[in-house]
Amino acid sequence: MEPYQTEEISILKSTWKKNEHGVWIGHDLKALELKPREGCKTNYFKIKDEINLLTERPGAIFKDIFSTFGTTEFLVRQSIVPVVAWNEGDEYMRCIGTGFFISATGLLMTAAHVLRDPVDEEYTSLTQVDKNSFRLDNALRFGVLLPANPAMNNAPDIFGVNPAIRDAKWFMAPFEWACHWGKEDESPLFHQKADFKLDIDIAICKIRSNDVLGTYQPLNIGLHNLQVGNRAIAIGYAEMNERIPFKTDEDLQPELVVSVGSVTNIYHDNITEKQSSTPGPCFDFDAKIPGKMSGSPILVGSGILTKGVVSRSLGADENHATGCLVAPAMTLELESYGGKSLLDLMNTGNEGIAKFRGPNL
Repeated sequence: MEPYQTEEISILKSTWKKNEHGVWIGHDLKALELKPREGCKTNYFKIKDEINLLTERPGAIFKDIFSTFGTTEFLVRQSIVPVVAWNEGDEYMRCIGTGFFISATGLLMTAAHVLRDPVDEEYTSLTQVDKNSFRLDNALRFGVLLPANPAMNNAPDIFGVNPAIRDAKWFMAPFEWACHWGKEDESPLFHQKADFKLDIDIAICKIRSNDVLGTYQPLNIGLHNLQVGNRAIAIGYAEMNERIPFKTDEDLQPELVVSVGSVTNIYHDNITEKQSSTPGPCFDFDAKIPGKMSGSPILVGSGILTKGVVSRSLGADENHATGCLVAPAMTLELESYGGKSLLDLMNTGNEGIAKFRGPNL
């Protein structure tokens, strides 16, 4: 069979802390091996659960100790999360895709079309504020679902676990803001609404800081050296329930799916040449990608670094999907940071975004 199906798949997890000057610094690095669960195929599988430690020096990050150990699934689910949306007064949340943390402060990346779901499915309204800005209905909310470590249930008081969350099975963390890039394309036909054209199918979101949840657990981003033939590994919530109750004491345990393929085409100049229907610089890869995996990270090559975001597929049973390249999104201006880009934030080191250097990264 194809060689990428037999190689080990690992995901590099970093743990973070603030130094005495309040600056985010890397505390430790650990590669988590993602093994197929018994009975699963090697190119599309759920994760076999094994107990792992992200650091052997937990004392320095005592506040976040419950984020540093647990099953493989739990540790990966801290970084790769279901994205949900709802209107105030709704009886349930809707799962609209997958997202993943890219900073210790709560910056999150997903597909832009995931955030367009409330508009496309018409459960919110959209009002134009100015030429380049639109406002969603004030009742609409976005968030992500984070797992709770079962070890909190019986933890001694010395660990300072809030009694109100000891029995929680999961947590919902709301968005602080979100942005994506595109423009309205007016139709010449009066009876047709304007169509929103994305410049790139990537959205950057900020998850609200939360003392209870502590430091967010990011994946590490790689900016260069994507090549045809590279192994491409997408990890997301392919089987996530569409309707999710708000009660955090209910046993909601979504399972991640790992889908493995290889890069088949790369479209670096897709903005001007339009070689692919996926917006922006992108690539094709031959993996099985069901709908709820939109916005999932694509780990390329050895699986250490994330270089793409799942955009679309031909269908749940087809091994043909596209991903947007992460690198072009790193230079786009973020209004909430005064026009700075993700690359600026990575270089300043104030957000807990790892910067990797090397000829093959």
